[in-house]
Amino acid sequence: MTHRERVLTALAHQEPDRVPFDLGGSAYSINDDHYFPLKKYLAIEGDVEPYRHGHTGNFYDERILEALDIDCRHVWLKSPSNFRVHMNPDGTFKDEWGIPLIRKGAFMSVVGHPLAEASISDLDHYPWPDPYAPGRTTGLREKALYYRQQTDYALVSRAPISVGLFEIGCYLRGTDVFLMDLVGNKPFAHALLKKITEILSAIMEVYMEAIGDLVDIVTWGEDLAHQRSMFFSLATYREMLKPHHTEIFSLVKRMAPNARIMFHSCGAVRPLISELADTGVDVIQSIQPLANGMDSFALKRDFGDRVSFHGGIDVQQAMTGTLSDVEEELKKRLQALAPGGGYILTTSNNLQADIPPENLVRLFHLAKEWGRYPIRIE
Repeated sequence: MTHRERVLTALAHQEPDRVPFDLGGSAYSINDDHYFPLKKYLAIEGDVEPYRHGHTGNFYDERILEALDIDCRHVWLKSPSNFRVHMNPDGTFKDEWGIPLIRKGAFMSVVGHPLAEASISDLDHYPWPDPYAPGRTTGLREKALYYRQQTDYALVSRAPISVGLFEIGCYLRGTDVFLMDLVGNKPFAHALLKKITEILSAIMEVYMEAIGDLVDIVTWGEDLAHQRSMFFSLATYREMLKPHHTEIFSLVKRMAPNARIMFHSCGAVRPLISELADTGVDVIQSIQPLANGMDSFALKRDFGDRVSFHGGIDVQQAMTGTLSDVEEELKKRLQALAPGGGYILTTSNNLQADIPPENLVRLFHLAKEWGRYPIRIE
């Protein structure tokens, strides 16, 4: 099979020749602190230009994807050409949403909440991002056409922003304040989520106008849970967030009718899987195996007929451990998630400095052998 045929067969809940692989997308990319040791381990010489600056992962190097026989390639929106980051003397800066950030070690941290004291009337006067600002899609269609016409890879769009509705609300208001809004200040929460949805829908419209006829998977990223549970009740999700997800994903389905929608969320999202499927989600991404309720065998048994799974390889313990740990992790995820198709193999989150390069290479090299259908792992 070609790489794209392999991916599409799996997403149709059929068994391809082997389990397809992905790497380098939203929330399963390569942080710089892992990228450079991995590049050295693979004996890849010469530099590539960073595709962005100031983030924890700034390089998209297709030579690594080729070395690991990854089946997917990725395209993404750019920052508006008329937006400039102003770096303050203390290292803080504001993003396009007006959220103040600072880099601390390998991570970006929010250091202020511009709408913490806002009322509903203040929302009309806030300097929101302009979805139609110039430069977001510069070169995007040309890159997508190249992948579709000159390669056999499946095409995946990275998430339009690194966080979604809930997290933007938390960043603008403060997590504690926004969580209280969702249950005790619902008029404001509804108004804020409506405004965020309007902007993200328009950004997604711009995105899909450029590549909707070319892309195979459309990614949405938004953490709705932590290690132990969801951030809010299921009733709160249904009332406050689900209608907005449905609106956005309906737009995607109209503009990219042949694409699958992939939803990334870390954590204990089991209670949300059916709800997300209702909104139009086709693929659940991350499948963080050490979070509560995220047993891979049970997820496949209970939801494998409604959604596909993407991720699943533990980065908290297995990938940071020994080669034997990696092998046992791979066996478990293949046994649980691969039978019958509906599974794309990758790590459950970004690759960071604590993962030895040899572990990642071992993972994908063994997966080419053990991931051949029919799955026969003892």
